[in-house]
Amino acid sequence: MGDKNGFYIIIAVALGVLNVFNKMVNVKASEYLGNTNGTLINYFEATLISLFILLVTGDVNEITLDYIKNVPFYLYLGSIAGLIALIFLVIGTKKSTVMISTVVVLIGQLSMSIVLDCIFFQEEFSIVKVIGIFLVISGMTFREKIIKKSELSN
Repeated sequence: MGDKNGFYIIIAVALGVLNVFNKMVNVKASEYLGNTNGTLINYFEATLISLFILLVTGDVNEITLDYIKNVPFYLYLGSIAGLIALIFLVIGTKKSTVMISTVVVLIGQLSMSIVLDCIFFQEEFSIVKVIGIFLVISGMTFREKIIKKSELSN
């Protein structure tokens, strides 16, 4: 059990690093290509990587027309929501910093996960999770105050 947890922690950290790197690349792509085209490039790359993973794992039946037809329509809405979120993310990152946009996205993801856990998994509402979100917000607020204070003193 402990080995799996360590593996998942390593994967989570690696994905966090890749996520920040991905944001920086998306911002640069949108500067050169525009917001929509930069985002489209990201989705095209993700499609190619996904196809490669399917081929390597041998799950090629997932790309057959019969399989795709049997997937409920509402599951495809995640792609549309993800595309819209990525466009907003690129615009927001260009207007702020990668750090702030990452924390804002994290707060949004944590908040939505609480809602979805309650709706789809009938989990009890957890005030501890909400307190955790407020701790992240207060940490960012504190960080911003320190940065502004140091900028004023220089």
